[in-house]
Amino acid sequence: MKSIVRAAAIAVSTAAIIGIAAMQLVSHKVHAQDASDSEAKLAEIGLQIAPDFINLKGKDPALVGLGSYIVNAQADCNGCHGSDPANEFLQNGNPYYRKPLNRPVKYNQATYLNGGQNFGPGGPGIVQDPNSPLYYAPGYGPNIISRNLTPDFTGNPEGGVDLDKFIKIIRTGHDFDSLHPNCSSTVTDNCYSFPINGSLLQVMPWPKFQNMTDHELTAIWTYLSTVPCNAHNDATGMAFPWLQNKCSH
Repeated sequence: MKSIVRAAAIAVSTAAIIGIAAMQLVSHKVHAQDASDSEAKLAEIGLQIAPDFINLKGKDPALVGLGSYIVNAQADCNGCHGSDPANEFLQNGNPYYRKPLNRPVKYNQATYLNGGQNFGPGGPGIVQDPNSPLYYAPGYGPNIISRNLTPDFTGNPEGGVDLDKFIKIIRTGHDFDSLHPNCSSTVTDNCYSFPINGSLLQVMPWPKFQNMTDHELTAIWTYLSTVPCNAHNDATGMAFPWLQNKCSH
């Protein structure tokens, strides 16, 4: 009789263990599915809000959609990298003007992500107290002008930056163009003084964006590659190399 009771107890325990394991497996699958569904939903929204002039040919729609969601719904890249905030949208698609409310937002291709906004001299972390050893006098230092993020003739965004280099820029903030080096005895113009590190991008919020996953950064890069090349022929005649794009060989 005892052996029968013992066997029954073992059977119940085994069933309980198997049941718990099965529940954990199902739970894991549900969470994984939830994550997949969540990203798919973000990609769907991203494609819905993307400008109507992007080119999806040869691109992964899921990556493009996720990239669009990050660029247009989260990071507001065009807010800094658009050349003319006053003309960010076409008049018939301006969300601040539109009636009725269901009219779609329409970005202005002429100003979308092609750079040129002047953020003025200096950079973040400027200390306004003249008595501080970190004082960086207002008006002292180079003007920071946002970069053209549209592709060049290679199809790579940011004027031909490949994916590996793009990820490194966002991860480290390294300024490969060396636009604003540190001042020295031989470099006295358009340069930064201590304590600012001139080899790093000073306005671009890469310290926040560096926490994105490689997959998310790849999605951003892929999305940017769908935006038509904008040569940014500046009407004022300013020939900043990081604004001018070669759209053809």
